[in-house]
Amino acid sequence: QLQREIDQTRIALLFNTLPPRMKWLGVILAVLALAIAEPAIYFNEEFADESWSDRWVQSKFKSDYGKFEWTAGKFYGDAEKDKGIQTSQNAKFYALSAGFDKFSNEGKTVVLQFTVKHEQKIDCGGGYAKFFPSTL
Repeated sequence: QLQREIDQTRIALLFNTLPPRMKWLGVILAVLALAIAEPAIYFNEEFADESWSDRWVQSKFKSDYGKFEWTAGKFYGDAEKDKGIQTSQNAKFYALSAGFDKFSNEGKTVVLQFTVKHEQKIDCGGGYAKFFPSTL
């Protein structure tokens, strides 16, 4: 969404610099560019409600994984709208997985984007995401 807004802003700035006769051509080209550049979204999770736990599976590979909580955390703009999942214990490993429909990115770039809000005061830590084949 943010990238689309940035792209639309760039197009608007470009449009304002065109001579009057070129503005209609600019509008047509801008609409075509947005239509062609629309990315496919294969998976989207916003953790917007408590049903997130129905879509995600807690790993049982180890018995001592930490548990996730659904909360807005210590700082937020809106206590309800800003809820997401949060690690609940220090010095623990966490593992969740969720499936999505099989897709091919042949000849295309895949972008994985996620946001993390760090609230704990720890010296080390991190998060990562892995893609696995659909056969797993």
